[in-house]
Amino acid sequence: MNRTPLRASIRQVAEAAGVSPMTVSNVLRGRTDLVVEKTRERVLQAARNLNYVPVRTAAQNRHIRTNAIGVVFLHSHRPDGPVGYPTFLGMYSRARELDHDLTIFLRSEPDWVKPGTEAQFLDRRCDGFIFVGSNRPEITEKLFENKVPVVECYSVAPSPGAARVLSDNADGMRQAVMHLAQLGHERIAHIAGPQVNMEARERLSGFRAAMQERFGADYHDYVVLANTWGRIMRFDNAYGDIDEITRPAIEAILSIGVTAVVCANDLLALALWRLAEERGLRVPQDLSIIGVDNIMQSQYQGLSSISTPFEQIGQAAVDAIMAIEKGVSTAEASRVLPVELIQRSSVSVPFQR
Repeated sequence: MNRTPLRASIRQVAEAAGVSPMTVSNVLRGRTDLVVEKTRERVLQAARNLNYVPVRTAAQNRHIRTNAIGVVFLHSHRPDGPVGYPTFLGMYSRARELDHDLTIFLRSEPDWVKPGTEAQFLDRRCDGFIFVGSNRPEITEKLFENKVPVVECYSVAPSPGAARVLSDNADGMRQAVMHLAQLGHERIAHIAGPQVNMEARERLSGFRAAMQERFGADYHDYVVLANTWGRIMRFDNAYGDIDEITRPAIEAILSIGVTAVVCANDLLALALWRLAEERGLRVPQDLSIIGVDNIMQSQYQGLSSISTPFEQIGQAAVDAIMAIEKGVSTAEASRVLPVELIQRSSVSVPFQR
């Protein structure tokens, strides 16, 4: 991989624009009250032409440690959501224990930056970055070029140069299938999450492998794909409407006549439970249901679930940043954490209909 450092300095931008370094600094900090528009445009164009990024480059051969770790929440992993929030709590507890700060990145890239330079990640505010979700490869590559540690949480296939921290999706599916089989269930289905999501794909693969292991030639592939993860986000059991993308997948499962369903996550499982009861089915007497993640709604509802160790994942992500800083490889710093089946009232032996 090309490790040539970024070369442009603020002084070079100033020389190209025919202004002072202080004027360049004012422009890039958005101090439009101190610079006329024509000068501002000249400075911005010079910054773009020189591929300027406000970062101490490897050529300067020094980096002042900040004891700060950048945190970026991507896609559906919101910092106030059922996955993002406990993951952040884990980061918080470990960072505090290690006397480090956490910096949550919310701002978009400045409009004066040439696309692909990823300036907001390269200004040396942070010693490393944790991305909650799969990161864009170009960001990781740029950080890797500048020797900035990167960790991706919940990324089955992390970008080259990044460590990964996630739960054991395949073993979670195995625990669910084996538990249902031990209770006497044979017609076991799976509602899979959207296959563009790598975790959903890994859970589907794990389900099929477990069914093949347990039932062999008698294995029936009762799998229905859902194009969303479900949309039930309230904590008071007054769940919102089942979205119209998820509903057909659930209705298809109910029409098969299976006795148990393992869902790709708890939101799908709770949606299945609700729609099953609307159809007159009793849970667990007529249908046993297991989800994944063990979110708060599942505990209220009595849903059996594969518990994802969100807080431990957050803690392990901070540990991985520290390990990489000490020279440990990203492969060695990566962690796949064990999961556990939490048994509740949504599962029983199959009843005769």
